[in-house]
Amino acid sequence: MASLLYSLLPYHPFKALYVFLVALSISLRAPFWLLYLIPRFLRQHPSWTLRQSFMIKLVSVASHHASLVRQHPHWSLLPGAEKERYERISPSQKDLYRGVLNDREIKPVEVGGTWYPTVYNPTDAHRKAVILHLHGGAFVVGDGRQSDLGHGAALLTSHTNYHVFGLQYRISSNPGCRFPAALQDAVTAYHSLLSRGIPASSIILSGDSAGANLVIALLRYITDHPDVLPKPKAALLWCPWVDPAACLQPYACSRNRNAGTDFLQDVFGEWGVHAYAPAPLLDARAPYISPVDHPFPCKGVPLWVQFGEVEILADSIVRFAEGMRGVEGNEVEVHEDKGAPHDIFLLGSLLGFQETTEKMARAMGEWVRGKMGD
Repeated sequence: MASLLYSLLPYHPFKALYVFLVALSISLRAPFWLLYLIPRFLRQHPSWTLRQSFMIKLVSVASHHASLVRQHPHWSLLPGAEKERYERISPSQKDLYRGVLNDREIKPVEVGGTWYPTVYNPTDAHRKAVILHLHGGAFVVGDGRQSDLGHGAALLTSHTNYHVFGLQYRISSNPGCRFPAALQDAVTAYHSLLSRGIPASSIILSGDSAGANLVIALLRYITDHPDVLPKPKAALLWCPWVDPAACLQPYACSRNRNAGTDFLQDVFGEWGVHAYAPAPLLDARAPYISPVDHPFPCKGVPLWVQFGEVEILADSIVRFAEGMRGVEGNEVEVHEDKGAPHDIFLLGSLLGFQETTEKMARAMGEWVRGKMGD
């Protein structure tokens, strides 16, 4: 009976009623959560402030219920609030999409993206490079637009002084957008930057959470097909979701040693992996989907791998980084943020981790400038 009710939640009027009841429930319980967390010894982590503890609790509960109703952004290629900063990109020639990208059902399509802080101008001597950023969201939420990526893009632009292009790739919560749709879109966007005359040596790939997974997949694709695309200058991996297949196991998040200090929920990861790599059509353990135990050579592309000390993905990220370091020629820099949960790149301001986020971004900026020779 319970499974039948849950299956109805993504559809109206059940969805609207459920959202209303959840919002009412949270508004009634939130003051009690706040009171409960006032004593420091009752907080999820001893170093956290009252705001941080409360926001982690609030986002955790909200994320759980949003996942149950499959709440995701409406797909649109219209400019919206981004206006002239939003750009549409057409797919390239068919030969660009080989191997895993040559799918019988999923084909390259027109996509869009947002420039930060302004539209790219090749004559702008103050912004010499471009960061192609792929947003997070378990492959089922997010769109790379101002309301989604604004905080993260500001970190990148302010600490590197480069342009950022936030790609709105196809998310798998929409029909016909399973793997390899998002990877096709990432290839389209990267090739588009190259076609504008931006050299690969002036392009840095970046991604948070599922977007970092996608960056890894793009690097693997470039490695597997060296005659298709040149290697970028470097890659920034923010809390990379390197093991989506783990979410196929029951209670993968809630049984994790860091479950009490993170906001990630079982239902969110399950939704993501089932939508992105639906079985039996796809194997979620495949290298392009769960790269955690599938290191590969990316000589010439130094990797910045960041993660939060108390996030659920911490152990898998360390395992991935160690595996990549073990490949001859690879250069991997690991940055651990003490006391931080998942993806403060995206949510640091919302969750109250501004100071930690700024320190993280400054370290990234120094690393990038060293690699770019600035």
